[in-house]
Amino acid sequence: MKVLLVEPPIMDYRGGGRRTGELRSIAMDAVRECPPYGIYLLASVLRAAGHEVVLADLIAAADHRLTAWAADLENCDLVGIGATSMSWPTARVVIQEIRRDRPDVPIVLGGIHPTMFDEYILGAFPVDYVIRGEAETGLPALCAAISEGTGLDGVPNLSRREADGTIRRNALAPKMEAERLAEFPVPDYAEVPAGVYKGLAIESSRGCAFDCSFCSTSYRRTWRGLRPEAFVDRLEAVLPHLDRTLYRTVHIIDDEFSMNPRRATAIAEAIARRGLSPLLVYDSRATDLLYEPYVPAIAPFTCQFLIGAECGYDEGLKLVGKGTTCDILERAARRLQEFGISDRADFSFILGLPWETKAEVEKTIRFAVRLHALYGVRILLQWYCQIPGSRLWQADRARGVVNETMYDEFGFFRDLYLFRSGVRLTPEEIWEIGDLVEQLKAVALIRTPGRRMIEFAFPQAIHDFYPRTVLRRPGTGLRGLREVARAPKPLRASDLPPEATAPAPAPDAERTGPVHVGIPQRHFIGTDDDPVPAGSDWGPDSLMR
Repeated sequence: MKVLLVEPPIMDYRGGGRRTGELRSIAMDAVRECPPYGIYLLASVLRAAGHEVVLADLIAAADHRLTAWAADLENCDLVGIGATSMSWPTARVVIQEIRRDRPDVPIVLGGIHPTMFDEYILGAFPVDYVIRGEAETGLPALCAAISEGTGLDGVPNLSRREADGTIRRNALAPKMEAERLAEFPVPDYAEVPAGVYKGLAIESSRGCAFDCSFCSTSYRRTWRGLRPEAFVDRLEAVLPHLDRTLYRTVHIIDDEFSMNPRRATAIAEAIARRGLSPLLVYDSRATDLLYEPYVPAIAPFTCQFLIGAECGYDEGLKLVGKGTTCDILERAARRLQEFGISDRADFSFILGLPWETKAEVEKTIRFAVRLHALYGVRILLQWYCQIPGSRLWQADRARGVVNETMYDEFGFFRDLYLFRSGVRLTPEEIWEIGDLVEQLKAVALIRTPGRRMIEFAFPQAIHDFYPRTVLRRPGTGLRGLREVARAPKPLRASDLPPEATAPAPAPDAERTGPVHVGIPQRHFIGTDDDPVPAGSDWGPDSLMR
């Protein structure tokens, strides 16, 4: 059968309006670091099973329209769409456009958002199936059942809407062992559009042994790692396609590449034995960096990597469930400096976790800046966001604070209610924190001209709904009504205080300088709209000299 696989990008209306203007790619899908691994892998899996597959990579196209694939949509037998919570609003638009042109074609959804909310989605939107969890076995089984007419009861991980509207959920297949993951064909990157992505994606493990309270990854408290030689075999198979990318980087998309630091070290040693020289981008835990052989083994191949530090005080790290301490984080940064790769490390911190006061947020900022100042690591400061799937989000859902319907529309990440339901600081406190970080960013830029070493974005919900021009007017509202009610006589211009007749203050941006608003980017060479100039030789190679 012919299958059209679609990967929608994360999008929002230009200018941040509600349902107005042009949709554009944002956040990681605007930067386009690497192709979406899952959809390219599934294309290879289905082709190996004998199906014809057309891949509509809308992230590469920076679009939500299937115009370029109109002929394929017209004659395909099944449409598969992958979606995260961030890309779900775009997926909804894609579904509407498909139903407009092909009301008869079956649509199957996959990815973390449909996995979490399969019953809601099947009941509320014109789709037929959801594959929950790992799709490498469920999707081929669904294709076989549809093409052979053998019935759907035996399709693992399948949720479906029956003709009478009831939702049926098949049993989940056991999680695939690492050996099985290694047997699947590697993604066919021969069809990746040339000159669009910075690098290519590959997977060396699946899951995470931890369960941090803010995290919404799929497989927590479970981890499966490919054998080192099996992973390097797969890595070597994708290297010839790097010529299609901008920077020739290889992005290991594991939740935690170094979850088993002995295995990660063995991978680096296998890469060296084969004489390969990939530019790797990956995630590591701070505790893993303290395993003696790991850092010197992986350093020669490291282009950029992220360490989830999260908090700058030990009590916060306990509440997160991170399994680390501030001392471990600092020792890890020091070790990276010893081996000359600290400037390739992004230490990521979360601001405004639900229990945090302004004082605790400032502790995190001070600790983060200390790591940068002493060891030269890069700092990523992100405001807490209520994303489905985490323990924190689930607790708020149980209390009736949030639910899945709040993620159907574009721009939910700038929704004031969602932001303030998670971050408990006052708008005034958030502005003060923003001022502090902007000052620290300016100092860091003097130290490292041409590269942003502190990445931060002011929350758009506060910027839009609590501008400083409003917060600085305490005399508005009820006080203004009382002044009118108690006025003893008609007011004349000469009765008003001088400030009442003064010109209105300039907008915040003109008075205090521009404020970077939105979602901070995880990157290693600056975002596409980075105002910091870079030299002609700036790129991944410059980090590895």
